[in-house]
Amino acid sequence: MAEKLDRKQLKQPDEFQVLAGKAMQWVATHQAKVVTGIVAVAVVVLAGWGFSAWRASREEKAGAALSDALEKASRPLASEAIPGQPQDTFPTKEEREKAVIAALQTVRSDFGGSRAAQTAQAQIAFHEQASGDNAAAAKDLQEFLASAGAGHPLRFVAQEALGYALESQGKMDEAKAAFDKLSDFNMKPRAEFQDARLALVEGKPDAKAQLEKFAKDNPKETELAREANARAELASLPPPSAAPAPAAAAPVAAPEPAKKAAPAPKKKK
Repeated sequence: MAEKLDRKQLKQPDEFQVLAGKAMQWVATHQAKVVTGIVAVAVVVLAGWGFSAWRASREEKAGAALSDALEKASRPLASEAIPGQPQDTFPTKEEREKAVIAALQTVRSDFGGSRAAQTAQAQIAFHEQASGDNAAAAKDLQEFLASAGAGHPLRFVAQEALGYALESQGKMDEAKAAFDKLSDFNMKPRAEFQDARLALVEGKPDAKAQLEKFAKDNPKETELAREANARAELASLPPPSAAPAPAAAAPVAAPEPAKKAAPAPKKKK
């Protein structure tokens, strides 16, 4: 009985074959829909690949443009060129600075949204700050920090530069807020140092004690601790004595009126 059952089962079509046959029959019936679906999926895949390839190519071009802009900043002046060696030079520092800024602005405008464009934005701000234009620097630094990803290597540098740019404009509360955000980059000691430094700049009575406490609590932050101690020592020095007021000049005496000459004696007749 078991043997007959096995033979009967063997004669039946395999379950996979049945399912495959049904699937092929469905495909044959709905061939147009299947082909359309496959084409749609292919279009989506190819579009995604094409966008990735375009983006990679664009990032590569942006990186090359940024590299060229930064290379201009390292070119020597004509007066610094080595005799006998052909070099691209600039006649003056001003001409070099103009060329660098123009190249960075081109990267920013032509490749907006790219990592290279974000880096160019930060570099422009650093140049503006170095030239003393702290208002423009603060604006560009804020735009960079708003657009650059968390992993951009210049974020913490830009954050501290923003604090200095705001401080230079006398915006002390905004500067303090900018320096405090250094803690977000795992740089809490640096944020605390800047807080103590600003306290000294503002002439707060506890600034000296704040600097000394920072140096004591952060011995591993060698450079910052040394600077904090130096500033605390300067704060301990007595203020320079006021220069004595210049003595008032003696009033010039008005000239005495000339005496009239005595009349000549009359001759006797």
